[in-house]
Amino acid sequence: MRIDLQIGGYRIRLDEPENHPQLAWPLRPFDSFLAQPGLQPDMAVTVTVASHLPALSRGPLRFDAAHGLWKLFESDAGLVIESLSPHTHQPRACALVSEDYRTVRAWILPELQMGQVGWCPMHLFNPLVEVCLLSRMAREGTLLLHAAGLSSHEQGYLFTGASGAGKSTIADFFAERGALILSDERIIIRKIAGRFMIHGTPWVGSGNYATNDRSLLTHLYCISHGTGRHTMSAMSPRAVVQELLRQSFLPLWDREGLDTTMGLMSDLIQHVDCRALAPLKSPDIVDYILAQRQLHPVGSP
Repeated sequence: MRIDLQIGGYRIRLDEPENHPQLAWPLRPFDSFLAQPGLQPDMAVTVTVASHLPALSRGPLRFDAAHGLWKLFESDAGLVIESLSPHTHQPRACALVSEDYRTVRAWILPELQMGQVGWCPMHLFNPLVEVCLLSRMAREGTLLLHAAGLSSHEQGYLFTGASGAGKSTIADFFAERGALILSDERIIIRKIAGRFMIHGTPWVGSGNYATNDRSLLTHLYCISHGTGRHTMSAMSPRAVVQELLRQSFLPLWDREGLDTTMGLMSDLIQHVDCRALAPLKSPDIVDYILAQRQLHPVGSP
């Protein structure tokens, strides 16, 4: 069985040749990111459903995620990723990954769900495929940001901030005005032909927005809760980078990817209007943002 996905312009293929039953798949909203088969994938994952995970040769530990839920090791054959079930903390999957993250050979244990034995693609996607995709994107100057992204009146807006800052709420208010919401949780930022583009992803926030589309990025807002009234203010480049670093999904295990990410952030703040926004939880935030856009056109201080 083959699964083809396209996320942020990256084509991902999972190929499980024995055709074991797939459990809880396709899972919304990943079904909206299914791609036509036949195109050359950017990342090829060969899946083996095994009763026992292989004992892969491991070298030095490169990264240990929180509570050891997944670990990345170096090895003579490439990189080794091991992941545990977050419920049982027992091994669930492992993979041998090429140094460029293009080729993955993965093994996953079968599961029993609703009386059926099979394998769950989401348990392979999280974290193994996500780790590889994030690493690959970072090396190519692509950023995965904790943000809500949308397109309205031919402008692309990005709202980034900590959980609970109001990203999904702002997305809701814009959606009520007919805006295209790409995501209210994670947005992919790529520079294509000299322009920064934002792409929707299948990872959703409380608003459950996930659109397989993209938009030109024209405005970036670092948001926090407002008091009394909506406010917007200029930010120094240093402050913008600090906030982007806090809200980015960074490949801390990959130095090359981190260096390229820092270069992307530096480039982005020079070409995209970046401001601090402290909104109230009120629908007129849309009018406020549109009015401020007229007062501060792209490129103005």
